[in-house]
Amino acid sequence: MAVLAKAQGFGDDFDSLQRLRRGRGVTGPDDLSYLSDYIKRRMLHIERDTESELKRGLDNLRQLIDKSPPHERELLRLCFNIDRTFGTFNWLERAENFTIDHEWIGSSRNVRHRADLALLQLLMRTRPAAELEPFSATDGTRVGASHGGAVSALAFFAEDYVRNSPRFAASWEAAHAVDMCGFGHNRMAVAYSAEIGRILRSGGRVRVLMQDPEGQAVLDANRRSSTPKASAGSVRHQHRSGIATFHAIRSAADATADSLQLRAYDIMPPFTGYFFNPDDETAHAYVWFWSWRQPSSWRPGFFLARSADPLWYERFREQFQAMWDDDGTQEITDGDLP
Repeated sequence: MAVLAKAQGFGDDFDSLQRLRRGRGVTGPDDLSYLSDYIKRRMLHIERDTESELKRGLDNLRQLIDKSPPHERELLRLCFNIDRTFGTFNWLERAENFTIDHEWIGSSRNVRHRADLALLQLLMRTRPAAELEPFSATDGTRVGASHGGAVSALAFFAEDYVRNSPRFAASWEAAHAVDMCGFGHNRMAVAYSAEIGRILRSGGRVRVLMQDPEGQAVLDANRRSSTPKASAGSVRHQHRSGIATFHAIRSAADATADSLQLRAYDIMPPFTGYFFNPDDETAHAYVWFWSWRQPSSWRPGFFLARSADPLWYERFREQFQAMWDDDGTQEITDGDLP
């Protein structure tokens, strides 16, 4: 995670959050004064290291934790241990105790890895492109939630792009080959960096079709975003950082150059697609349509298995391959990486 944080320009900030959780966690507002300037100003809105500002910053940290996705929220609470929720134990002891109470998570090493990922995701959500989960303006419920047993499009468009389903996570864990296309930034790459690294180390293959950071299409895509960036430079930096993330994952996995293939095109992608084990009998895909200035959680997403829906699986798969082989698609080599 430290390598990925550095690739995103968050190296010092990530170290700062890791230092905050050491020992017994946050002992009081004064601990926040040792955080990086970016975290204090941009994340916690602390202007000066005064008692009142630091107290407000601690309240803001609690709110950020509470607003985090459920699978990250408990790990962030474990990290910072505000109000001694997890006792007076140091960080390694808290991680070990967490495995006893949550057997599903596995070893304490896995707890530490997932906690690091939660810290990095917390940092990434401070960027302008980060989105909160949408809620209904009428009843306050999460958009896309189930409404009883009524048959509706929700039964088909069941894949949330931001809060991924257990089925999507399981596909990553079982994959030995993955093709990806159509995502605007690298949230997925960071979230599934461990799985991508495992695929590369085990001799598998990952192909990623990305938008060209230097092209026009990334600016057009920014216009349709619900949280558009203010400058062209910010847009291009976001996409360059995605390339840097994949480079960092491959370097950490010590994998061969052809195990991770990156290509860039200067088009507005028609969909986002993840194709798992695409050439096998078990091939399946997750597809999300793009939308106009709506949060990513509202994007219609669905699951396709080659065995159950061969016609539609092949149609989307052929579109990926056609874009990959297009004359305007350029290979990204090591020399092109930031």
